Amino acid sequence: MQIIIGPALESVAEKSAIVRWMSTTPPGPAEHFGVVHYGTDPNDLSQTAKSPIRLNMAHPTTIFRVRVDGLKPGTTYYYTVDSTRPDGTSDGVRGTVNQFTTLSK
Repeated sequence: MQIIIGPALESVAEKSAIVRWMSTTPPGPAEHFGVVHYGTDPNDLSQTAKSPIRLNMAHPTTIFRVRVDGLKPGTTYYYTVDSTRPDGTSDGVRGTVNQFTTLSK
């Protein structure tokens, strides 16, 4: 599996953001999760947000979208992305570390 496009910020607000990326469709069960690992320190991405997705195994690519909530306004966050099986096992491909800043009040 590999990331083909992104990850990129689809939208950002004061307390939330949506991260989107496209990858080759991972093997395994159709049930998967898109995962964003994030934090305010690029060396500590220990917070996670995830979104369930049902893969279409007939398609060679999959678009993942994950909403990250509970953010602080006017704060810079660093993030990387991953996808996992229902048991939490990673598909083994993480994106590079990127950043975004939430909107100020």
